[in-house]
Amino acid sequence: MIAKFALWCALVSIAAVSAVSVSQPGRDAYGQSLLSAFVAYADLRIGSVQQTVRVLSCTTEVTSGEWKNMEALLASYQKSDAALVAWFALPDGTYYTGDKGLMDVSLSDRAYFPDLMAGREVTAFLVVSKSTGQRSAVIAVPVKQGGKVVGAIGTSLFLDKFSEQIASALSLPKDASFFALAPDGRTTLHKQADRHFLDPRELGSDSLKTAVNQMLSRTSGEVSYEFDNAAKTAIYRTSPLTQWRFAITLSAASQK
Repeated sequence: MIAKFALWCALVSIAAVSAVSVSQPGRDAYGQSLLSAFVAYADLRIGSVQQTVRVLSCTTEVTSGEWKNMEALLASYQKSDAALVAWFALPDGTYYTGDKGLMDVSLSDRAYFPDLMAGREVTAFLVVSKSTGQRSAVIAVPVKQGGKVVGAIGTSLFLDKFSEQIASALSLPKDASFFALAPDGRTTLHKQADRHFLDPRELGSDSLKTAVNQMLSRTSGEVSYEFDNAAKTAIYRTSPLTQWRFAITLSAASQK
């Protein structure tokens, strides 16, 4: 409930930015306000999901390690949020989802899986979901019984839907856009969903490649580049939660 209230507060703040900042002459201040709203919304959303799976991991249903005991709980959570799939995995990689139950594939080959089995949480690990085929960010925690890891509970947060929600909340003008980059350079969030998982450095623009390399080497700042036959400026900031670089872009023409 607290997490949902915090997310609601973020939406109110974003609405205030959209309503007030557009009337201000300073484009720099406007861009920084949008960037703050973007980071706040994304981090609160991911943090809210993270907190939910932490709570679920401590319930008697989940710590039992038996799907039949937790099935109704995960199914209810799944139905409450259409932008993700909830799942429980056993130590051998066998896993169940809240909507489909037992899956005929395994999570044992996922790069994040050993961390979960070693008792470490996973935050925003990028995958193409095996159960849905959607580009997703995995948020998961280990499940322990008597100090021993008996499985893991997590979610795969759909990035396309996540970006749609952000675009709706930010209400950006036509000359502005947003994107976020993982530490390896892949696009995690974008106003244009078909850019998800693409590395901007491979899109043919030397100036964009230089700009992205600079972004990945620093925690915040401003870069300029040319792409899609237009000069653009991006202001960016790193999230301490995901280590993603969040950016708001404005066309050069709009800043004159």
